[in-house]
Amino acid sequence: MANEPRASDYYAILGLEQYRRAGELELEVIKRAYRQTLLKFHPDKSAPAQLVEMETEKADHLTVDEISLAYKTLSDPKLRAEYDQLIAEPVKATSTGERIHRTGLETVDLDTLDYDEELQAWTRACRCSDTLGFVVTETELELNIDVGELTVGCKGCSLWLRVLFSVEDDG
Repeated sequence: MANEPRASDYYAILGLEQYRRAGELELEVIKRAYRQTLLKFHPDKSAPAQLVEMETEKADHLTVDEISLAYKTLSDPKLRAEYDQLIAEPVKATSTGERIHRTGLETVDLDTLDYDEELQAWTRACRCSDTLGFVVTETELELNIDVGELTVGCKGCSLWLRVLFSVEDDG
C-alpha cells in the first residue's frame, strides 16, 4: 500500500517520485512518463491480462483525467512550482496561529463532503462545474492518518481542497 500513488501525488502518478525534490525536470522526461502511464492505465490500450495483473486498487484510482492533470501540472513550470510549494509546505500559520490562505486552496472538514456509496468515497463538486471534482478515498485517508489532513486537486481544473479529518476511537 505504501507504493500506491495518492490521487494528489502527481510525481507518483507519473512514476517520477525520484524527481519530487529535484530542481530540474526536463520536459522530455515528463512526456515519456506521461505516455508510459497512459499506455499502462488507458482502458483501450491495456490488454486484459495486463489489467488483471495490475493492482486492482491502483487501476481503479488512476483515470486518464488524473494522469492528464498530473502531466499538465508537472509540464508547466509555473504550475509545477506552485504544486511543489504546496506539497513542500503542508500548513503554515501566522504568529497568532491563524492559517494562511492560498489562492485556489480551500480548507474544509471531511464531514462537509458527501459520501458516495457507489464510489465508496467522499466527493465534492468544484466551482469549475465538475460534479466529482474532488474525490477522497478511504485509502488516501489511511495514508494521511498521522497528519490528519489531505490535499486533493480538482480533476477538472487547478483548484485544491485541503480536507481535515480525525479518527475517533471506538473503545
